Formats: sequence, C-alpha cells, structure tokens
Amino acid sequence: MNQTALDHLKALTDTGYTVLRQAVTEDEVQMLLADIRRLNASRAHAAEIDQPFLNRGHDTLYNLQREDVRYTRAFTEKPLVMEVLRGLLNDSWYKQIPQDRPNFILRSLSGRSSGPKPMPLHIDSFVPSNGKHCIACQVAVVLEDQTPERGCTLAVPGSHLSDEYADQSALAVAVPIQTQAGDIVIWDSRLWHGALGNSTGASRWSLIATFVRWWMKQNFDITGTLPEGIYEQLTDDEKAVLGYCSLPPRDEMERPDMKTGHDQLKTNVAGYRSNGVSA
Repeated sequence: MNQTALDHLKALTDTGYTVLRQAVTEDEVQMLLADIRRLNASRAHAAEIDQPFLNRGHDTLYNLQREDVRYTRAFTEKPLVMEVLRGLLNDSWYKQIPQDRPNFILRSLSGRSSGPKPMPLHIDSFVPSNGKHCIACQVAVVLEDQTPERGCTLAVPGSHLSDEYADQSALAVAVPIQTQAGDIVIWDSRLWHGALGNSTGASRWSLIATFVRWWMKQNFDITGTLPEGIYEQLTDDEKAVLGYCSLPPRDEMERPDMKTGHDQLKTNVAGYRSNGVSA
C-alpha cells in the first residue's frame, strides 16, 4: 500500500517513527554504497577522531554534504521525504520562505555502519519533551539490509512523548526496525532508540541526516566549509536546507532578523564571509 505524507506524519505522532519502503532505487543504493565504501577506505584521519561515545566501535563518516551533492540529494530529491519533513519541522511563522518550501535545516549528514557492540538507548534531541511539536528528526537512507544479526536499530514506540531521557530498562519493550536496502526510516529525535550488536562481521551502511528547526545549532560549520563547487550546484531550497537562509547576522547593521529568504542568498560561499556584501 502506498502511504501518503499524512500517513507517515500520523505514524510519527503515534509511535515516533515511520518507514518509507523501497523509496530509493536499486541503482542509487548501489552507487551510494560503493562511494561510501570507497570513502571509508580512504579517510586515513578517521582513526585520529575522538569519537563521541555513541559512535565508538562503529564506522562513522561525518560531513558527507561536503563530499558530493549526491549525498544531500539522497534526501532533498525525495518529494515524499521533503513533504513529511515540511509537515514535521517547518516553522509556520517563517514568512520569508513560502510554507510549501522547506525552512528547516540540516544539522548533520553522516554515514554509519554498526560494529559488534550494541548501542544503548538514547535520544538525539538533547533534551526530552512531550510537546506536540517536533524540533528535530533523523532520516536514514538504508544502503544494506538491516536485521537483528547485522545490528539493526531498536526503538521504544511512543517514547518520544515520555518527557524523559532514555531508560535502559526499556530495552525489554524495544522493537527491532528491520529494513531492506532502499528503505528510508524517519524518527522523531526524542524517540528512545539504539542498535543491536552486529554479529555478522559484514557492514551495515546507512546515510543518516539529522534535520532540525531553522533556529537550532548545526553540528559543524556546514555553511562556512561547503566547497564552492557543491554550493553552485544547489537549488535555492537546498541552500536553505543547508542553513544559508538562517545564518545569524554579524550585527544589527547587517540585518535585525535571523530569518531571510531566497532573495538574500549569496552567489557563492565566500559571499557569506564578506561583511554582508554579496559576492
């Protein structure tokens, strides 16, 4: 059965997660997977990174939006994904961008493959809440089948409304989210979730993007470090999603409002570092 954006939004409201089955073509999956494997093998500095606790023992590739525009477009070129994200994260009071266009932003874009150790239950929203408004969510493009043996994601349905940090005793009621290559999983960042250990010795790659409301901080300096060659390929919507429409002004003389529209986008990345003067 084909599910609509409203169906997925209802699932997110009720359980905290939803799965878009076979939302990515086999050709795109194979292209992205081959590139992720190449990139993982070539990142000699990876061993030098002081990994966050939850990523220790797992292969993790950060800042993929800088590598190739295809990584960003694995999400932005999926109309159903973007419709769900607008319904989940768009700010209705953001008047500089029409509501049928995204005003939410990308917080991070990574590749991840489970290692042998389980990942404990946690939330990705930093603080819990039980409000009806979601402020952050994860979107995972599944590149390899995810089964319990390969360390698939676990989630506690409905826990996004608990108003509590994750409790490890809830593992007893956590359910495995089993998916196939080409599926896309979206979950509310307040959801208690983790992962089983990967006992197969095989990889389990996914692309995982965190999207947040426009006023939240990004994990890295996405707007300042994006290569010019990638920036020039982006649509106005994609530039907004990467954060270029909601960059804080240097002072009130540049502008008094943090929010801007597409009409104030610069022609290149360097333009955002030139005291507010368009390049």
